[in-house]
Amino acid sequence: MESGSNLAADLPIVYRAALDAVDGLSQIGLRREATKLRDEAIRAYSRAWDEKCRRKLEEIQGKAVAASAVEATRTGRQLPRAGSAA
Repeated sequence: MESGSNLAADLPIVYRAALDAVDGLSQIGLRREATKLRDEAIRAYSRAWDEKCRRKLEEIQGKAVAASAVEATRTGRQLPRAGSAA
């Protein structure tokens, strides 16, 4: 199990990665799904900074990446690059 100090250092990075993945959904037009996942990320990050929070944020990131990949495959569009503006 990770110590609290490692979580305190790591969770902002995990949170940012989740939000970046969610932003990718918005960039390809899946705004409703992006809003839902962004709200989940905010709720998770607003609560206790523990392993449960880390797992939830990683789950959100995974869902966003998967949904982006499915939409890109379905439409034939390229996935947005991390940190790029729409």
